Amino acid sequence: MKLLFIVESTKNKNLPIGGGLWSTALFHPEDTPASKLTEWTFDTPITRMPEPAAPKLGKVDSLVTMDLDVPANANGVLYALAGFSGGLTCYVKDGFLCYEFNLFEVQRTKLKSKDKLPVGKVKLEVESKLTGKIGGPMDVSLKVNGSEVAKGLVPAAMSLHFSSNATFDVGTDLDSPVSLDYFDLAPFPFNGTIGTTTIKYLKK
Repeated sequence: MKLLFIVESTKNKNLPIGGGLWSTALFHPEDTPASKLTEWTFDTPITRMPEPAAPKLGKVDSLVTMDLDVPANANGVLYALAGFSGGLTCYVKDGFLCYEFNLFEVQRTKLKSKDKLPVGKVKLEVESKLTGKIGGPMDVSLKVNGSEVAKGLVPAAMSLHFSSNATFDVGTDLDSPVSLDYFDLAPFPFNGTIGTTTIKYLKK
């Protein structure tokens, strides 16, 4: 019976049994089910967008562009994907622009601008580019009004997704807080104004 099962399974191409997720995770993460969209525009802040439908930030080459009106003593989350057990976030803390990639609490990559954000109208750009395959290192650059204010390398990016039940928020972090930097301040809403947010995947 065991031999017959193997023969029939081979004919029907369903081997390895129960290995589909691991095969995708280890060998073909690009085949993970995902939204067919490659660009999103949000005219106002959004909350609780399910991660399966949200932009795959931290997994593919992407550019996030935000129109901000920054107050004095700016604080709060600009956008956050997933939560404390793994995710990424871009936020302002005491006027400084910050970014964190939390790889399942095992590795946290943090970026921070040297200077505080200017008060008033600001165009923010967060560009993420893989240096190789999905799940490998990723270069991240933060720009304010066209000038780079911080950059760094995430040693290992996302290969599948952070969580099956996490969410994506703009203007706050309503999931469990991605970063320990604002854990006690969660959901840490941005105290300025967020205009249009555009997210698009970059072509290779």
